[in-house]
Amino acid sequence: MSFLISILYNCAFIILGLWYIPLYIIKKKFSLGVFLEKLFIATGLKRKESIWFQAVSVGEVLAVKTLLHKIKEKFDYRIVVSTTTITGKKVADNIFGAWAEVIFFPFDITFVLRRAINIINPKLFVAVETEIWPNLFFLLKKRDVPIVILNGRISDKAYFKYKKIKFITKKVLSVCSYIGAQNDYYRKRFISIGAAPDKVHISGNIKFSSFDIKEDELSSFREKYINILKGEQNHLFIAASTHNPEERIVLGIFKELVLSFKINLLIVPRHPERAKEVEKDAASHGFSPVMVSTLGRKHVENSSGNVFILDTVGDLFYFYSLCDVCFVGGSLIDYGGHNILEPIYFRKPTVFGPYMNNFKKIEEVVLENEAAVKVKDRDELKFYIEKILLDDSFRKKLSGSALNVFKRQRQILEDNIEIITKYIS
Repeated sequence: MSFLISILYNCAFIILGLWYIPLYIIKKKFSLGVFLEKLFIATGLKRKESIWFQAVSVGEVLAVKTLLHKIKEKFDYRIVVSTTTITGKKVADNIFGAWAEVIFFPFDITFVLRRAINIINPKLFVAVETEIWPNLFFLLKKRDVPIVILNGRISDKAYFKYKKIKFITKKVLSVCSYIGAQNDYYRKRFISIGAAPDKVHISGNIKFSSFDIKEDELSSFREKYINILKGEQNHLFIAASTHNPEERIVLGIFKELVLSFKINLLIVPRHPERAKEVEKDAASHGFSPVMVSTLGRKHVENSSGNVFILDTVGDLFYFYSLCDVCFVGGSLIDYGGHNILEPIYFRKPTVFGPYMNNFKKIEEVVLENEAAVKVKDRDELKFYIEKILLDDSFRKKLSGSALNVFKRQRQILEDNIEIITKYIS
């Protein structure tokens, strides 16, 4: 990047920051502490050679969970995990904090990045999914640090933005050592925004191999929650990763379900800070919702028709093991969907809506194996939830098909470890 362009980019970044940061603070997505960390003033890190992974938020952090454990076992380098969002950092702290350095991703401003790179001292930089940062990439290239993109994908929204600035993305992607796309669809997208075809490869979707279950933890978890959430012979319906107004849709359906079934509902808003808002929605539907964080302190009737709200970060995965039917949100509205593999991994009957733009390949594999149900609207969602609860053969068919989703995907993890090994050797 030329000196003039770098100055202009830095100025634009700072101006936009002055506009957005106050908004993020008001929305509680930012704080003074986060601001200082992103300026790389208050990280507490010491200079040491590292492998640096950047994972934007919760989904990306969970995607590399197993991969990072394997990398830790294979190499002696310090692992640094940076995230962009507060929720992403909380989850990363919970998963990696005992043995890795977890930080906020620094601002893409030259003087900030120089300090960050000096301290992190990366032997390799790995970006998870779609992370294109001009200043960072060019500074890493100057220091001969390999830049690898793994699990690469470009959403529709990002794709159209990148197409408009192809003259920039082409230069930025030119300094990457390796771009691993999830599939051929995304490989073509990377090439169309300027990536050199010989650098873009299909490395698979590591979300298929990102599950790391500790049986003792799972057993303790089930023992702690199963009686509270399910009671005696109750079904448990989980509505996961929901967005407004999906909670109200689910609550309306649940209000009808309790007339015919012994069933409880667990709502897991995608953003836990919305838990109070969801609590009000549940109350307006005539329920007395209970926050999961209060269980043990608050008495819950051992009966059906209870509504629970998961108001903590990064705890959803094991809750899937308890459910009898699951709806994965962000899909009844035009948000792009969320990861449907997690409940399917536990062989749980899973339903999702028509908007899965961010998970096209996963959706394709799941539907090819008939391991979940795609619905078009609220009425179909209600119909298939009832069908799953009533039709034992249909429910068993979905559960049995779930195993096929993961059979051909197990090699992906090893392939991605080999890629990292190649560029760190």
